[in-house]
Amino acid sequence: MKIAVLVKQVPDPNAIRYDRRLGDLVPGTPQATNEYDLYAVEAALRLKEQLGTGEVVVASVGPARETLNRCLAMGADRAVAIEGPSLPGDSLVTATVLAAWLRREAPDLIWAGQETSDAGTGNVGPQVAALLDIPLVSNVVGWEYRDGVLTLEREIEDGHQFQQVRPPALLCALSALDEPRLPTLRGIMEARRKPSDRISPADLGVSDDELAPVVSWEGLFVEEESATGVVLQDVDPDQAVEQLIAFLQERRLI
Repeated sequence: MKIAVLVKQVPDPNAIRYDRRLGDLVPGTPQATNEYDLYAVEAALRLKEQLGTGEVVVASVGPARETLNRCLAMGADRAVAIEGPSLPGDSLVTATVLAAWLRREAPDLIWAGQETSDAGTGNVGPQVAALLDIPLVSNVVGWEYRDGVLTLEREIEDGHQFQQVRPPALLCALSALDEPRLPTLRGIMEARRKPSDRISPADLGVSDDELAPVVSWEGLFVEEESATGVVLQDVDPDQAVEQLIAFLQERRLI
């Protein structure tokens, strides 16, 4: 079984540094692998280990060398970085490029993180599934594979739901899945010898028109905070208490 995993490199949520003058993150802000994507990689590796055969291929859109290296060190067999001046773009541009790559790869199963920690739209997985016209199962927190059928546990608003699906399908992972393994020294050394390709949208037959974003983002900003209130100075404590009680009663807070 060939399993593809879609991953993204994002600003490290624990080391975000914002420059108000630039209206953007400070250059050199540390990068990290999107957390949900690591759970997707772990699920793919465990399925391959269960089957005793197969291939796990990880792919990213945009610069993600550290992330791809980590996935290879975890145990993925091959990595592909899709890069270009217009990438990553909005979620539809990203999904269009990934769908073109997946058509060429023709994997049996696709894993992705439920959403990313930078944009948080949760759009890419569903958009890729729609472009490929394959089933989508989101919010996956458990899985079992038997006799060619995946039994999936989903987290929904009022509990959990179980669904069954036959590959090909796209599954979106949440963090309740098995904890992602840490790369070992041996895995890191082996990752250096594994295939890692860099391709462009043009290599996949994606035209410039398809890379035109539908959604554009303005610069980051920090909302200005202000506070108003009543300050009592040089007032007898008893009078201050009475004024405070009257103030709260007027606003029906007590």
